[in-house]
Amino acid sequence: LIYNTLTFSVLQRRRLLAIKRMLGMTQRQLFGLVLSEALVLGLIGTLLGLLLGWALGQGMVRLVTRTINDLYFVLTVTEMLPTPWSFVKGVIVGLAASLLAALGPAMEAAGTSPVAAQRRSVLERRTHKLVRWLAASGGLAMAGGLALVQFSHHSLVNGFVALFMIVVGYSLIVPLAVLGIVRMPLGPARRLFGPLGQLASRGIAAGLSRTGLTIAALTLAISATVGVAILIASFRATVAAWLEQTLQSDIYVSAPGSVSSRADGSLDPALIERLRELPNITGLSTGRRVEVNTPTDPIDVLVLDPGPQSLRGFQFKSDQPQMWQRFRAGEVVLISEPLAYHRALEPPDRLRLLTDRQGYQPFEIGGVFHDYGSSRGMVLISRNHYDRYWNDPHVSSVGLQLAETVQPDQALARVRATVAELGQTVLVRFNRVIREVSLAVFDRTFAITQVLRLLTIGVAFVGIISALMAIQLEQRRDHAVLRATGVTPGQLFAIVLMQTGLMGLIAGLLALPIGWLMSQMLIHVINLRAFGWSMQSLFPLPVIGEALLLSLTAALLAGLYPAYRMARVSPAAALREE
Repeated sequence: LIYNTLTFSVLQRRRLLAIKRMLGMTQRQLFGLVLSEALVLGLIGTLLGLLLGWALGQGMVRLVTRTINDLYFVLTVTEMLPTPWSFVKGVIVGLAASLLAALGPAMEAAGTSPVAAQRRSVLERRTHKLVRWLAASGGLAMAGGLALVQFSHHSLVNGFVALFMIVVGYSLIVPLAVLGIVRMPLGPARRLFGPLGQLASRGIAAGLSRTGLTIAALTLAISATVGVAILIASFRATVAAWLEQTLQSDIYVSAPGSVSSRADGSLDPALIERLRELPNITGLSTGRRVEVNTPTDPIDVLVLDPGPQSLRGFQFKSDQPQMWQRFRAGEVVLISEPLAYHRALEPPDRLRLLTDRQGYQPFEIGGVFHDYGSSRGMVLISRNHYDRYWNDPHVSSVGLQLAETVQPDQALARVRATVAELGQTVLVRFNRVIREVSLAVFDRTFAITQVLRLLTIGVAFVGIISALMAIQLEQRRDHAVLRATGVTPGQLFAIVLMQTGLMGLIAGLLALPIGWLMSQMLIHVINLRAFGWSMQSLFPLPVIGEALLLSLTAALLAGLYPAYRMARVSPAAALREE
């Protein structure tokens, strides 16, 4: 966006800059002039960006607070308190990005001779020679990013660095890919759109120094939406399947905590006995969620007294022979995948836990199971094993399994009536309700990504407009020649729209492979290293249509005003020489 804006500024004054060079202004002075303008514009944009960031922060604080309330504990935030360092970082990033993006336009303004300053072909010839070197550099950057993933193991920072290298490397390949696409022998398309379509496609190749960067920017914006959409769809499908498999009981009765959003309170023992005696109850399992210290930091522990079907809800990444028998006998504990990943544990390693009766004790690990309820991990221990070391007979939740002949609504009403008789405040829910609520929480958690995706597309949209306005200035005489040789304003308008539409279509197509690769990095590298969760990878077909539609729509909308301006070109005024 910054590059295209400054390029447009330089192009508007190309003749003026050439005159300055003729009057004695050196290349260094011209270079410094453009950088100074970029610094002033960057400062203004940065200050406005800080105000906009503060306003966006107000809304995002509410989204994050809602996520914390859903997942962790009740939190009330009445105001946003940004730190001064946040604003300082914003200023540094804004000014640095402005100066970095201005280097290209500044060198373009200062690096040509006064005579060649008005010859667009000079820059385009250099660009066409440079694209192959850029593509080769991009390939090396992508290869380096993939190699970094293989050798960096658990480092999250290196994962982000590798993702950045892959994204930047692909961006450098885009201009060469654009050149190859527009030069493909597309016979049916040429017959369909005729000479106007040929002019539109050739214009993309002729102005590659502008169109290549614009398509690369739009490609990255669309690929970000593709990558995040695949990540969210894959994550949601994984969580939905996990909930379906984990929630084996029909009705759950839980005691909410006083502060935490988790069910870590204590149920009345009399209530548990009354529930056990209800008719048509074929099985009852109990759970107790507590926090236990380790030598390094506390972790969550789930104490389970399983019913007949409860154990079928666990899917294991690794286990040992006779695992369930040893678990029921109190010989081993089970750990979740995040805990195993972050602490590099696997069966039959031992995990030291602080007990009430014997201090720190080592517990043998019998298996690693998939779990998406905690990012720091969880230990699963049987009730009889837990009772040997801890003085905690309490129960936090009960799962009830119903007979196949009973009506679920009637059973739920009977359970709620039993709870009401004892007067304890508990939650009574069907397993399907828990699944629905959990997926609703999931969707709210990722609501903030929609804001960021819209911002990305917005920046790319403005960047396209500025690039097309720059192309308008550079092709002003070409369009005037077309008008003088019989092309109508409507046909010129159609040429520009076809050109922008083709740019959007190319960007959408090129966004699909990098978007998929980005999603694989997010799923199998970033997400795994941050949270320890492994998940299935999907590629929902609607994502393809959404990417192409979004890219094409953004390009066409951005091209409306430049097309209108170009269609109104006066042939006589554009062709007149001083």
